[in-house]
Amino acid sequence: MGDAQERGKIVYMVEQEVRLLVEEQIGNNWDQSNAHGVNLQACLVTPEKRTYQQVNGQPVTLWLVLEEDPEERKGYKIVFSEEIGRFGLATTQINGPEIFLGFYGSFLKTLEAM
Repeated sequence: MGDAQERGKIVYMVEQEVRLLVEEQIGNNWDQSNAHGVNLQACLVTPEKRTYQQVNGQPVTLWLVLEEDPEERKGYKIVFSEEIGRFGLATTQINGPEIFLGFYGSFLKTLEAM
């Protein structure tokens, strides 16, 4: 994994590796959108680790890779777990924490599920 740092059995990724993984999964599908009208060129963000609240109330740290509205930092978000290698959805509650909604598999399947 290039610059990934191995600690025990889990491989921790750096932001460039996460971005490369997203771009590889998009492939030639940069024009793909979804029911929310997401523009991949405009909505992909520099990957950053953030903590989300799971439905059970427990925190989970995931890579944020796409925001439906990156300027206002609101709407649905696509996140990535380096521990299990899957993408999922998160959202921000009004006046509340960011909530992790669940995993959907690949980046494009997650985009479609949004």
